[in-house]
Amino acid sequence: MVSTGEFRPAPQPWLLVVLAGLIGYCVFPLQWVIGSPLSPTRSYISELSVAGQPAYQAFRIGDLVAGVGLTVLAGILLLWRPSPPMRLGSAALTIAAATSIIDALSPMVCTPSTDNQCWDGDHAAVLAQLSQLHTASGVIGFAAMIVAMAAFGTALRRQPETRHLGSTGLFVAAVGAVLGCVQIGTALAGSDWTGLFERIQVLTMTAYLSALTIVIARSAGRRRNLLRPAESRAN
Repeated sequence: MVSTGEFRPAPQPWLLVVLAGLIGYCVFPLQWVIGSPLSPTRSYISELSVAGQPAYQAFRIGDLVAGVGLTVLAGILLLWRPSPPMRLGSAALTIAAATSIIDALSPMVCTPSTDNQCWDGDHAAVLAQLSQLHTASGVIGFAAMIVAMAAFGTALRRQPETRHLGSTGLFVAAVGAVLGCVQIGTALAGSDWTGLFERIQVLTMTAYLSALTIVIARSAGRRRNLLRPAESRAN
């Protein structure tokens, strides 16, 4: 008899949703396809969603899809390796997913990388910046993603078969934290490289979450293959 407590998600529905979410979270390369005039090294990724920018609706939809996909991934990860660190990571990833949805519903209204007046507002007092919903959600979202990477890494390092994946998660969390600090410094200094560091951070975290998704999908596939003969004998 097969235990009903076994983790056996149907691969097609959840996997497709998660993969779509990861693509939505890292959709910024589309700016090269559509010929966006925004600088990929200077502009924030969120500037691509400003009304009037080429295909801005696609980037807003990407944020929405990312929110849904990351929420599903948070639940799958918790079922896959239930533990206190994994619960923390799933909660943090869910928060990051929620902020992605907020970004889609409350996008930036101007592009500080090309609009001097917008740049002045973007570099106002820190408290004034954080009072803006989009800015606050962006800060919370990145912080939540770093916490999630660290928590997933901690949880996976405790098991021999996922130790290397756990170490990678801790490394990604450290890299994300460093890049986040660099982003803050370059943004306050008015550097032309803030956007580049943000894109590297998003790409790194997306790559790690993609690796986790692939490992889970393979694990679920192996379990189905092992359980199938037993089910056949039972019938």
